[in-house]
Amino acid sequence: MDTRSAGSDTFEGGLQVVAERSEMQIREDGFSRRTLWRRAGTGAVVAGAFIAGSPASMAFAAPANQTDATTLRLNAGSEPDTIDPQKASFVGEIDKIMRVFRNLLQFDKTNTLVPDQAAALPVASDGGKTLTFTLKSGLTYSDGKALTAKDYEYGWKRHLDPAVAGDYASLGYIIKGAEAYNSADLKKTSADDLKKLRDAVGVKALNDTTIEFNLTDPAPWFMSVLATWCGLPSREDLVTKGGETWTEPATYVGNGPYILTQWEHQNRMQFKANAKFNTGVPPIETVDYAMINEPAVAFAAYLNNELDQTGVQREDKARVDGDPVLSKEFHQFAGSCTYYVGFNNIIKPFNNTKVRQALSAAVDRGGFVKNILGGQGIPARQFLPPGFPGYFEYELEEQVYNPELAQKLLADAGYPFAKGFPQVKLSYSSNARNKARMEALADSLRKVLWIDIVLDPIESRAYTALLKKQETTPPMFVAGWCQDYPDPQNWYSLVFTSNSSIDHTSWKNKEYDRLCDLGDKELDVKKRTDYYRQAAQLLLADAPVAFFYHSVAWSLIKARIQGFREDPLEYFLGEHDLYNLKLGS
Repeated sequence: MDTRSAGSDTFEGGLQVVAERSEMQIREDGFSRRTLWRRAGTGAVVAGAFIAGSPASMAFAAPANQTDATTLRLNAGSEPDTIDPQKASFVGEIDKIMRVFRNLLQFDKTNTLVPDQAAALPVASDGGKTLTFTLKSGLTYSDGKALTAKDYEYGWKRHLDPAVAGDYASLGYIIKGAEAYNSADLKKTSADDLKKLRDAVGVKALNDTTIEFNLTDPAPWFMSVLATWCGLPSREDLVTKGGETWTEPATYVGNGPYILTQWEHQNRMQFKANAKFNTGVPPIETVDYAMINEPAVAFAAYLNNELDQTGVQREDKARVDGDPVLSKEFHQFAGSCTYYVGFNNIIKPFNNTKVRQALSAAVDRGGFVKNILGGQGIPARQFLPPGFPGYFEYELEEQVYNPELAQKLLADAGYPFAKGFPQVKLSYSSNARNKARMEALADSLRKVLWIDIVLDPIESRAYTALLKKQETTPPMFVAGWCQDYPDPQNWYSLVFTSNSSIDHTSWKNKEYDRLCDLGDKELDVKKRTDYYRQAAQLLLADAPVAFFYHSVAWSLIKARIQGFREDPLEYFLGEHDLYNLKLGS
């Protein structure tokens, strides 16, 4: 998921670490699909870490500083760009969606796939290319309408609909007919031909309780997708009725544990427990999201007992450590996101590989983490964070801070001492914390390469919108990626292959695509790992982005939160852990 999406309490600061599920919606303290907190859930994109929303006034039912024993009070950071399951890709979008909808499978606390709305794991046939699921009996939406296999078929076909143009459509290309349908030119394809393409997609409801997936090849990673927001059962009647505004509370009806009851745009969202949820009503009755973009404001809200969780910034760490209450409420987690400096590879001068390599070698990752982040991160030498499935020890000299090499590479690219190098803008999600960080990054690049680089702060939602389309992606930008599910396919294949609907860089490499394709289809774990390792080395060598740092989450969580545990699939408290999390007094 993109961290490319996000708000204030999800960047590296907290549970909600994003922008993506994942790339990353780098939310300042939250990608795509979409942040930091959620390690394996929705790779969402991170744009928000270096993305965030607008300030919010706290409009709660009870006085802001009064603890409500039935309400979990969180900070979304910013207004979600969308909560349409078939369009979402950022962490702060996916979290809201997964409170309202549920998929066929889910990950348990050990990251093992188990049934959710399916009665059991699928029956596999045809060498693993056909997966058949039986739904639990008696499933309903929150308004009581029966949920059937046809609703999941509709969800997947809408996910692939070229008119919907969802960011994560390419994740379904392993399904027969999916790529042909999603790639159809709407201006040149007749309605009849489009229907034929849709009908040919290999997702079929065989009856009310049975759904079948027909894949082009065996895909060991695909079942993990069925535990994400992809293909969720949006209601066709309500999508049709609501049109572009179907995600408003009146028509946003799902099959999950919560119901969206209020949405005061740019200010607040409220979710109430669904009394009809088939696995039982969650113990937390209400989840309230404020939308506070500035980390300092969110921190103050936490101190004023207006939030149950917030991220901790470097400037506040000493205060937290020295406070007898706050120090006990402090938690540190290994994150699941990687942030990077991205380049639009089809725009000069970033279409020159040596220019990209020069900029990568000029990034002082270790110095940034130590001096700017205060140790709240891990310098990134590659895309995957250490310890993740598929990670291997590998370092390329262009991914390590080396001023002399950076200067040589820029000269080799035709710009000795930056002579003739154009002024470039460094685009990022606008807020005070990001400004200070981006000033530090830009200053280090100026000192090493002598280039003219200026900051380009962009309002959070506008920045997210720019990154969602390759044709509007800025020449140089900051974003990131957070894991959707624990498989290297979720990183290498989903984000940087040529047909990816998630990629922001427009980078294309046929050999990289070939290796990822082999890894995606290979059932032997050692062979799969080797294919992805080779692909990773190509990715580093070509430098479509400069990997910056891996997330580490610092978070404050109120003592009244009971049953809390570190969950690699969560970016926001209670997003997946529905029944263990409870509120005390």
